[in-house]
Amino acid sequence: MSALPEHDFEDRLARVFHETGESFLPDTPRLAMGGAALGRRRQRRRTVLGAAVAVLAVTGVSAAVLPPVLRTESVAPAVSAPPAPSEVGLIPQEAHLVSAVAERLPKGLRVVRSSGSTLGVAAFPSGTANAVLTLDDGRGASVLGVDIYNTVGWGGSKACASYPIQGVKCEETTEPDGTRVSVTEYTTPDAAPKKYTEVELNSPNGTRVTVASFNSATASGEPTRPEPLLSVAQLRALAADPGWRTFEAALTPGVPNISVTGIRVQRPDLLPPGLKVLTSTGAGPNQRATLTDGRRTVELLVQEEKADRAAQNWFAEAAVLEDDTRLRSVDARPVPGSQGATESIVDVLRPDGTRVRVTALNPAGAGSPEAGKPPLLTPSQLTAIAMCPGWTVPTAEPENR
Repeated sequence: MSALPEHDFEDRLARVFHETGESFLPDTPRLAMGGAALGRRRQRRRTVLGAAVAVLAVTGVSAAVLPPVLRTESVAPAVSAPPAPSEVGLIPQEAHLVSAVAERLPKGLRVVRSSGSTLGVAAFPSGTANAVLTLDDGRGASVLGVDIYNTVGWGGSKACASYPIQGVKCEETTEPDGTRVSVTEYTTPDAAPKKYTEVELNSPNGTRVTVASFNSATASGEPTRPEPLLSVAQLRALAADPGWRTFEAALTPGVPNISVTGIRVQRPDLLPPGLKVLTSTGAGPNQRATLTDGRRTVELLVQEEKADRAAQNWFAEAAVLEDDTRLRSVDARPVPGSQGATESIVDVLRPDGTRVRVTALNPAGAGSPEAGKPPLLTPSQLTAIAMCPGWTVPTAEPENR
């Protein structure tokens, strides 16, 4: 009997590469268990793993970077400076998962780097929320990942293998209310082993909360401490915290896939010259990247959708440009609880209903000379990306899992 249904393993793998980029650990127990369970449909597996290798090639695992000049002539963005937003044109404070996680951590920890999802009155629909925080207790950095999923319609899954796997300890229990809790501890067979502890809660209502702590500063990095910073008990308490209900209530089940057939705007076409791409995931309507100018880094998120009535109402009092595009923005706003991260956002609504939001995050936290500084990309540069004429709303297709 397979430890993980084959489709479940492959879909998880695809989602991980789509959503996380660098933060994915190639030799996690999920990969080990899933890989051991696979024995059929080999061609599909080759396709998924081939895509994974392609992502790794641009996520810095092989130190690959894209050329510094990335903008193409065919989709050159507008370069006019954005108007100064009025008070009503400012994007209001949104709920950050990073902030919620930071509030629930043991006292005295330093957050040295962070990034994650936000929720607000005009948030883009998503079935997942995530946060990645690099923490330090004075005995070495440790990365923590928190993911919240709406799994309605995903089908069942089993976290633990039904047979022993070297280096993996996995236990799964069921709470009286039907919540399934799995605890996975993984240790590599190295002289200085990498270690990973994950707690996953699957609620009867379809909510899945996964929290994972590593003994390294990045999920794919070398060990920086003997053990993960947070213990199993601390991870269980964090995963079970009732505060996640605020985020899970906003997640959308069965968010449609977006077709990327035909000519599409690709994020590298839009970047200012002089930046290198360290990590890159996504395409079309949801693109993420970590960029650097050789000294500083910035997390870039580009989102696109067909605005619904609620989003159109949200833009009602926004600044109006010459072509009737509406624009809301915020510049270098601190991320609460991050100990230094800041974000700049430009959100535009075009007359045809196309909405594009571009977010730049300075992830630097405690101890970094970049903490508290504006993100590397300016509001004018973010506006140029959002105003690129190549953006169009593609056709939504039903999601198949």
